[in-house]
Amino acid sequence: MKKVIYFSLAAIFFCSIMVAANSFAFHHEGLDWVYQGSSVSESDPHLKHFYWETARPPYGPFDTIALHRYVRQNHEWIGDPYGPAKDRRKVLFIIPGTWDRGSAKGSDPNVSETWFFAANGYDVYSMDFRTSYIPNLSYAQLQDQNFGLDDALKATADWNYALFRKDIKACVDLAKDISRTHRLFLAGRSRGGWQMWMYAAKYWKQDLKGLISLDGGGPYVLVDANPGKQMTQAYFQYIVGLFKNGVLPGYPFLAEVGGYEQAQFAGAVPFSTNAVGMTSIPPIPQPNGQPVKTVSDLVAYGAYYAWGAGIVTNYYTPYPGGAGETYMDQDVLIGIESNFTRYWPNMQNLETGALNNYANNPYLDYDDTQEVDLPILHFASAFGCYSGIVHDCYNPSSPVEPGQSVAARTASTDVTSVILIGTGKDYGHLDIFSGTHARQDVMQPALDWMNDRLK
Repeated sequence: MKKVIYFSLAAIFFCSIMVAANSFAFHHEGLDWVYQGSSVSESDPHLKHFYWETARPPYGPFDTIALHRYVRQNHEWIGDPYGPAKDRRKVLFIIPGTWDRGSAKGSDPNVSETWFFAANGYDVYSMDFRTSYIPNLSYAQLQDQNFGLDDALKATADWNYALFRKDIKACVDLAKDISRTHRLFLAGRSRGGWQMWMYAAKYWKQDLKGLISLDGGGPYVLVDANPGKQMTQAYFQYIVGLFKNGVLPGYPFLAEVGGYEQAQFAGAVPFSTNAVGMTSIPPIPQPNGQPVKTVSDLVAYGAYYAWGAGIVTNYYTPYPGGAGETYMDQDVLIGIESNFTRYWPNMQNLETGALNNYANNPYLDYDDTQEVDLPILHFASAFGCYSGIVHDCYNPSSPVEPGQSVAARTASTDVTSVILIGTGKDYGHLDIFSGTHARQDVMQPALDWMNDRLK
């Protein structure tokens, strides 16, 4: 596979022709969406990227979201940001995952889902959460009165799943309006898969035509599990109170992605022999027998072992039947990690804990998916299997077909599961999105699945 070089002084993703930011605002359902500009894929001048921003309540320094659009327009000039979808049946919205963004660093359709689906006739949308607008400062700096962000930091304690669902709704509404469609396919990467289910629970009838879970979490418990461990509403409210007062042990307002500064450094200086927080790269032997020589090697090594060998990415394992390439290209991996936001709201991690062990949580409406009747496609990696997201990935005698628990809490009779571990392939979590063979094993099957369900 052709490697993608993600580092250049021109900032590859936002190269090409740029429209001046804040050129005009588009008033849509009470929101002023400000068009911020465009870029063109370096691999195909007909593939365009446009994006907009809008401020959100309560309008603090971090309370902004962005909508991204990727679309093929058959001319080489800048394009029409508001031009309708060529085929209004082919509209897809992808919800990013934890620390993820709606825009990638590169535009190669071999390793970018958004560009791939756009290159294949879909009008594709994604978004940036409010987390994208938190300054790149350490947590201590965010608390420092000299930066004047302490109140904004405390306000992130209110960034729960319900608030983010409203933000997703604002983006979906604008995407529907621009594309001139009534219903669209909704996909979710990683935690975005969880948010996809939460969105479907509330809006499936009015907005959606199909769901694609890209190794995402979700409300898959068939019956209440371990009722004695279920978090009561009173206890949930108690710990939320401690959290909002900044005194819940182990829970600062924001959770930082591991190895953030090293990944940022690798994105900027990939061949450096120094690492953030170290005077030099430590003499670590990699599983492939080669020493860790650069900061990029160090970041890849850390990603391979972060959740257990191969679960985040099966970076060192050769792809079966390939030409010696592994499941993930190092340049692509560094591009992913160096594009992450630094923080994620811990409030949502508290809510996730409250949803655990419930088939249907009585005080949070996020897992009310029993009536959702939409076609469902689910991809699972080692992360999905080992975390219990997918039922019995390895047990062929299970009374529930592998992966079917993905839809156990819905009314759907059209469910397709693609298990990419223990089936001759051993995908890690990030490999699902941008692995060396994700195009053939994930993107193309998803494209075919959507094309079979156009209506």
